[in-house]
Amino acid sequence: MGKVYFVSSRADSKDRTLTKYRRLVRTLGLRRIIAENDLVAIKLSFGEPGNFTYLRPQYVRVIVDDVKRLGGRPFLTDANTLYAGGRQNSRDHLITAIENGFGYDVTGAPAVIADGLLGHDYRTVSIRGEHFDEVKIASVALDADVIISLAHFKGHMVSGFGGTLKNLGMGLGARPGKQIMHSGIHPRVTARECEGCARCLKWCPEGAITLVPKPRSRKKEKVALIDSEACIGCGECVASCFTGAIAINWKTDPAVMQQKMVEFALGALQDKKGKFAAINYILDVTPDCDCLGWSDNPIVPNIGIAASRDRKSTRLNSSHIPLSRMPSSA
Repeated sequence: MGKVYFVSSRADSKDRTLTKYRRLVRTLGLRRIIAENDLVAIKLSFGEPGNFTYLRPQYVRVIVDDVKRLGGRPFLTDANTLYAGGRQNSRDHLITAIENGFGYDVTGAPAVIADGLLGHDYRTVSIRGEHFDEVKIASVALDADVIISLAHFKGHMVSGFGGTLKNLGMGLGARPGKQIMHSGIHPRVTARECEGCARCLKWCPEGAITLVPKPRSRKKEKVALIDSEACIGCGECVASCFTGAIAINWKTDPAVMQQKMVEFALGALQDKKGKFAAINYILDVTPDCDCLGWSDNPIVPNIGIAASRDRKSTRLNSSHIPLSRMPSSA
C-alpha cells in the first residue's frame, strides 16, 4: 500500500494554497504511473447546475499541467447520472461541465463523457466480489491507460461520505450499474408515465419487457410491461427510460451499497495495476452530494488535500491508512 501525502488547507502569503498543492502533486510522483503518450483519464464530478461546492476547476488545471509535463495526454471524464438532471446524457453533461467552469480554456484538457450519449457505452468486467461476479464499467475508463481520481470529499445521504471509492465505483459505473448498486429490487412501469417508445425493450437482455395496450386509453396507446419472473434486475430498463415511467429504486441498505461501490471500483481499476492515483479534496465538506442542485453550508472547516498513488496492485480493502505529512523539503 502506498503512502498518503497531505497538505493542510491553511495558507498565508508565504505558503499559498496553490503553491503547497503543486508541491504535493510533484511529491506524489505521477511520473511513476504515466508513460509517454499515455491517455490519462482524470476522473471527477463536474457538479450539477445550481451547486457551487464541487471541486474547483483551478485544482484540476494543476493536475492537467503536470500530466502534460510528463508526456501524458489528459482528459476529464465522468459517467452519466442515473437520476434526471444536468448530467443524464452526454450532450447536457458537457454543457453542465462548461457552465461550471470545466472548459478547455480553464482546465487545459478536453472533457469526454465516459459512457457515451445515453449511458450505454460500457463493458462488463469480471470480478470476484461478494455481491457481483461482473460489473458494468464505462468504456472510456477501461480504454484509458491511466486513471487519476480527483474526489471532492463530502457527505452523502446513503454512503455517509463520498471520496475516492464513490468517485470510482458509482462515478464510473454505467447507468444500469448505478441502479443495481442502489437497489436489487426489480423495477416496475408506471403506465400513466409511459409513452410506449419501446426503448426499454431494445436494452432488456432477457426479453422480459413487452408492449401492451395502455389501460383506459381511447387512442390504442401501448405501454411497457415487465415480466417479474423473467426480470433479472439488471437496471437496463431504468437507464433507458427518460420519461420517468420506470422509476429509479433508491431503496437499499447503506452498508450493502458501500460494498457494491467498492466492487465497482475494483472493476474500474482491474487493469490499472501501477497506473492509478487518487487525490481527495477535503474542502467544502457539505452534508450532501454534489449531485444535488444546491449547496448547503460545510459541516466542518476546510481540512486539506490528501493524495496517494497505486504502487503494487488494485486490490481494495477497508483498512485505515494513516495520513503521512509531506516532507517539508518537497
